[in-house]
Amino acid sequence: MMISGKEELSYSDYAYLNLVKNFRHLMTQMAFLTREYFKAVFSDYGNADTIASRLYDLPHSFQQKAELIFGTPLSEEFLHLLSLHAIYIQTLANALAKGDQAEVDYSIQRLYANAADIAAHYAKINPFWEEKQWQTLLYNYVGMLIQDAMALASGDFDKDLDIFDRMLRSALLMGDYQADGFIQYMTAK
Repeated sequence: MMISGKEELSYSDYAYLNLVKNFRHLMTQMAFLTREYFKAVFSDYGNADTIASRLYDLPHSFQQKAELIFGTPLSEEFLHLLSLHAIYIQTLANALAKGDQAEVDYSIQRLYANAADIAAHYAKINPFWEEKQWQTLLYNYVGMLIQDAMALASGDFDKDLDIFDRMLRSALLMGDYQADGFIQYMTAK
């Protein structure tokens, strides 16, 4: 329908735009909270525990959206895997702050393994999400997250700003892909 020479958006168009906006917001929140946690741990500025709590609560927002579409059991696995991501971020930051290289290496290994698990779970619950695509998106994001942590830990703030900018773009891409998969799944039903 045309209104004042402009095409009116349908309900499904608005639903799609809202879903994209919501997932982009959640993914950028994850990036911002991660960076704020790193900064709090490395500088003792701010309250790392409060930020960690917010970071750990964020997966519940993802789970609530997933539960509406995929049901409780699949969304609980979604919650578990994203909660592990938050835990591994915290262990990485704390290991870097203590200078414990063995724990840093272990945390990095766990972040990548968890990213692979998330990609596999996404592909399992939604045929419109490709495991390889998710793995690429998540590995790219985790790689930048690790680079950002190391830049902040070493005080290389110019490098941190560049990395964080790329992290945000990566988070937006993941939010878009997540929303696209949800919409395709819902409209195929």
